[in-house]
Amino acid sequence: MKLGLINSAFSQVGMDFEEGIRHAKEIGFDTIDVFTEAWQISGAERRLIAEVCETNKLPVVSLPVCSLGIADFNDPVRRFHIDRTKAFVDLASELGADNVLYVMGEYIWQQEVIAPQDQWNWAVE
Repeated sequence: MKLGLINSAFSQVGMDFEEGIRHAKEIGFDTIDVFTEAWQISGAERRLIAEVCETNKLPVVSLPVCSLGIADFNDPVRRFHIDRTKAFVDLASELGADNVLYVMGEYIWQQEVIAPQDQWNWAVE
């Protein structure tokens, strides 16, 4: 069995990717999940992730993606989210990950991770 960590665990406390990976390896993690945005990540960021993880022998195993619109009843909305999720599959392949973790909606339905008030504010915005 391997122990993994998601990079947002250290980015939430102000650590950059490289420092977080180094600390994760030092305290005993074996793998990393990368939380990013597949459509916005630059080539330089992609290379940094690959190089830092390889240097620290901490392979990327998964990329989580929250694409709530996959369940939308409107075809254009669903198509957008399908295409976006496919970009995560491509990025996962590029980084050598075997998994894309599709997050179906606990952010909204279970009110976890993102505060309901924040979600409401984005909708109003």
